[in-house]
Amino acid sequence: MNRATLAVLATLIALSGQAKAADLNAMMKQAGEWEFVMSGGFMPSMTQHGCYAGNKSIAELTNRNMKNCSQQSVSVNGGTATVNAVCQMQKMTVTVQSTVRATSDASFHADSRVHLEGMPAIPGIPSDMNMTVEARRTGPCVPGEKPM
Repeated sequence: MNRATLAVLATLIALSGQAKAADLNAMMKQAGEWEFVMSGGFMPSMTQHGCYAGNKSIAELTNRNMKNCSQQSVSVNGGTATVNAVCQMQKMTVTVQSTVRATSDASFHADSRVHLEGMPAIPGIPSDMNMTVEARRTGPCVPGEKPM
């Protein structure tokens, strides 16, 4: 499992559930090209881009990457969502504690703490990681790009 997968996973789990913050929901309805800058964990910072069609719910995006979540709680206070989740992934238990904050109508900041259980010890990969994601909509999707 690579760091990018974990960062996206943490963010998607953080955004999942029944979050009612109007700015987070409005943001997910915006089709376009998104830029994600991920840092923390066990690898250097990385930037990824992706075309989002704006036609999937937060829960659908989460289910695409995670299955078997036995626990998810969401607490929303204004434009901030705090999420705790325990899910199974590739024979591991992944526990995520995240805070997602909309920073504008087209950007968000997420801080996540991820704990992995059931993974064989691999040098350089800790079982506890703190990760940050800065995401922003950069404009329309590139012509011909397949939405995620």
